[in-house]
Amino acid sequence: MALVAAAGETHVAEPDYVSVLRPLGELLERRGDFRGALTIFWYLASHDAAGWDHCVELLPSVPPTDRARTLAAMGHMDRAAREMEDAGSVAAAAIYREKAGDWQGARALWSRLAQVLGRAAGPKASGGDAYNAALVQYNLARCAKKCGDARQAHDALVSAVRLLEEGADYFEAVGLRERAFDCFQVLVQLGRDHDSFEDVLEGFVNCIRILREDHLKYFALQYLDDAIAAAREREELSAAATLALEASQYARAIGQGPASAHYVVMQGELWGAVAAQHQRRGDPPEISENALLAAVVAYGDVGQFGRVGNLYRELGQLELAASRREHYARAARRYETVRDESIEVAPLPAHVRQDTHFPEVWHVDLLEWEQAGSAVEGCADVLLGKSWPDLIRRKALLARLTAFEVESAPPSDAPESVGARVKLADQLAQIQLYVVLSPLERLFQDPHRAVRLAVLSALQRLFFKRSFLTIRAGLRDPDPGVADFAATAVESLYFDHAFDPLSRIVRESPSPRARASAIKALANVDTTEAAEFLFGILEHGSPQDRDAAVQSLSEARGGTFAAVARAELAGSAPNVQAVLRSILGTRPV
Repeated sequence: MALVAAAGETHVAEPDYVSVLRPLGELLERRGDFRGALTIFWYLASHDAAGWDHCVELLPSVPPTDRARTLAAMGHMDRAAREMEDAGSVAAAAIYREKAGDWQGARALWSRLAQVLGRAAGPKASGGDAYNAALVQYNLARCAKKCGDARQAHDALVSAVRLLEEGADYFEAVGLRERAFDCFQVLVQLGRDHDSFEDVLEGFVNCIRILREDHLKYFALQYLDDAIAAAREREELSAAATLALEASQYARAIGQGPASAHYVVMQGELWGAVAAQHQRRGDPPEISENALLAAVVAYGDVGQFGRVGNLYRELGQLELAASRREHYARAARRYETVRDESIEVAPLPAHVRQDTHFPEVWHVDLLEWEQAGSAVEGCADVLLGKSWPDLIRRKALLARLTAFEVESAPPSDAPESVGARVKLADQLAQIQLYVVLSPLERLFQDPHRAVRLAVLSALQRLFFKRSFLTIRAGLRDPDPGVADFAATAVESLYFDHAFDPLSRIVRESPSPRARASAIKALANVDTTEAAEFLFGILEHGSPQDRDAAVQSLSEARGGTFAAVARAELAGSAPNVQAVLRSILGTRPV
């Protein structure tokens, strides 16, 4: 169809694009393709509010989910919730109830869903079942709190914490640390909402651990900063001081000297506040003494000797044994003429700070679960999302039109059916958003080889750790051609936080071809961890893996491995020295 082909030119100016979409929408409507027509008019209405009137005219001819989305886009959340409930989409209906301020209605829906998922998340459940059940319990706790039902909120909260911990353990065990990260993010938010600092701290500590392991160093430092702020807000000053110590050490390790000094000074201030807090409470003076001595160590570490002297004078005034007070008085006199050294103190620079806003995974991930990998529904979310640029929304529109054909009937071997599924995989990849991974995972279950190859080709352009979930399934595919193509796809997925899934392929895959591809990708991950891992392969790997590492490192351009190799050269075995000299001598400048 000429109009559909014209709509595929997504980079044209808006007036030109609208001039194509409007007749296309009218044509689809005349042909009785009301869902396709409504999809077109959704896009048009987002630029011209008057277009919603025509969308309303189409509602009697489309399924409840499309009616719900249209009503929600127009602000009619209560009516949208009823339509979603009629469609059996309980999570979506509950979310619309929340947006409408109907907390009682939302609570009833979450409670209903909790019973269903509670049975699914039994003793033999997968981590995904436990995670989804935890999200439902968290939403139930939120709504119960809004409704003033403290007992139900507490019970749901306890269940959510248990299920989140189970889900996180499972995800880390199978190498899906980004999903474990989601569990811990929810735990942080759960603790904030219900004033449970233990949960906040557990969530932050594990988020920081995962970010550090994934080498997202600035994110890790920002999360440390957020954790300190959360601890100070709840007057958990000892925890805040301990976190500041960790932040200072980590900032120093990643080369952020001024930030490290900033956290050292913060640590000293916090230990001083801890001492004052214990004095106000009338606690034993030895507790305040220990806090002030920790502050002495912190300030001394950055040459703030004037402050050290003040702390010793403060220590000498505590109600301690006479010998201890005299000792601190003598120490204070030694610092009477000493001044603080000049140091550069600054928080993490603004140019390396990134958005650490917690996404509402307790809604987003449940919607993904409920949609069960439907490209029709996932693309609708993007198309109606107000935050996405027009180019992305246009691509989502085209993919949804293709998805109608794909999802309206069971897969078949007919050339036109296979071609539609292949086309959909490519269109989903062009959207370049995390939301397309679930539909691609569903498409990868397709029995037809061409479709699975199209999915693997699409994943080469989606730089998310979750992409490796399907890639690793491809490496195990019984079709040698699919497995070989999956190995080729691995070579394209090199980014800093891909170290964990790539190294897991090297450690676990029985296929030399797959391991070689992962080694090639790791050679392009220019981090210390990747360099040290590859150095370990040169020392202790199998002959095939060593050959792959030599070849890949000789062609790579990153400088981190060269630095590691030069540092380890003198202490290496003679055969390894020869290999390192060969690699360093042949690398491109």
